[in-house]
Amino acid sequence: MPEPPSESLAWVCGAAKVKQLALPVSLLVGVTAVSGAFVAGNDAGHAYNTFPKMGDTWIPEDVFDMKPLIRNFFENTSTVQLDHRILATATLFSIGALWWSTRKFDIHPAVRSLIGSAVGMAGLQVTLGISTLLSYVPVELGTAHQAGALTLLTLMILLNHTLRRPSPYLLKSLPQVAKTI
Repeated sequence: MPEPPSESLAWVCGAAKVKQLALPVSLLVGVTAVSGAFVAGNDAGHAYNTFPKMGDTWIPEDVFDMKPLIRNFFENTSTVQLDHRILATATLFSIGALWWSTRKFDIHPAVRSLIGSAVGMAGLQVTLGISTLLSYVPVELGTAHQAGALTLLTLMILLNHTLRRPSPYLLKSLPQVAKTI
């Protein structure tokens, strides 16, 4: 395995800070992608083809109609679609917050580029999702939305891989950053 990109100890420290933020965001991206699979599996995209509201309401009345309650999160069309909308929105804001909070960190340009790519892909993914929903789920858009989910998840995995800690040998060879008071 090649070492992660690091030419100074400051970049290693910056990468460690970014990793603390990127890992939870990556998990959220993964959970959102899985929730999208439930939307596709239940054909939930055909149920409410309006955005941002679901029909005439923000939250459909039949969200928790199934018993036991846990079935709603896997089988209830309304709940599955509402969950995916909430998770997708949270994912978009989380990736935006990741970019915003790391924009002044001293990090390798490759890390900065991956974060920017994730922001762009998240925006494209949300646009694809809303377009798919509003146009009554044509196969082409649905497929593009699923491919976008895989692309975004791949970018987040690559970001976390790039942020891994370098070997102790490499750390010893890096130049120390002069501390300014």
